[in-house]
Amino acid sequence: MARPREFDMDTAVDGAMQIFWSLGYAATNLPDLLHAMGLTRGSFYKAFGDKHSAYLAALDRYDRTCISAAVALLADTSKGSGAARLLQLFEGTGHGDKTLRRGCFVCNAMVEHGPSDAKVVARTTAMSARLEAAILEALHDVPGLAGSSERSKRRKAAIITRLYLGAQAMSKTGESDANWRDLLGELLNCEMS
Repeated sequence: MARPREFDMDTAVDGAMQIFWSLGYAATNLPDLLHAMGLTRGSFYKAFGDKHSAYLAALDRYDRTCISAAVALLADTSKGSGAARLLQLFEGTGHGDKTLRRGCFVCNAMVEHGPSDAKVVARTTAMSARLEAAILEALHDVPGLAGSSERSKRRKAAIITRLYLGAQAMSKTGESDANWRDLLGELLNCEMS
């Protein structure tokens, strides 16, 4: 009979997500990963098999937590118009502990693995597509775009998604204090309140 797992999987994967997010995949060594996850070597190998599988689990956790939170914010009409929700999304860019300067886990994964790891590419592409779809839905609730065609809104959603991911990546430098109210107001052709 197999022994029951003696650790909480979400807690372990959260630890993996934090260290991979901070250091990147290549710079994360196994002892640091085990420490961050609170696991012994045996428990780690039994649960994940290898570092790459733990990394994929960490990306999936980021999707279920951070990306899902962004999508939920963009869909929450109680937070105001689509423009107001987009502004809240952007104003959260790079906030938190400025000493971490870790940017966005998705952006970091795209840069580090984009050219070489099909599984990471599939996950990061799916996450950015989910974000873009949520941005498009928010754009349907922007007064300044009421007369715009669906094609125009789709193009703006693509632009805004790339702007958001770029802003997240730039937050690694500590420079995240853009005037999103003015920038988004001009892009969306509306007054941001």
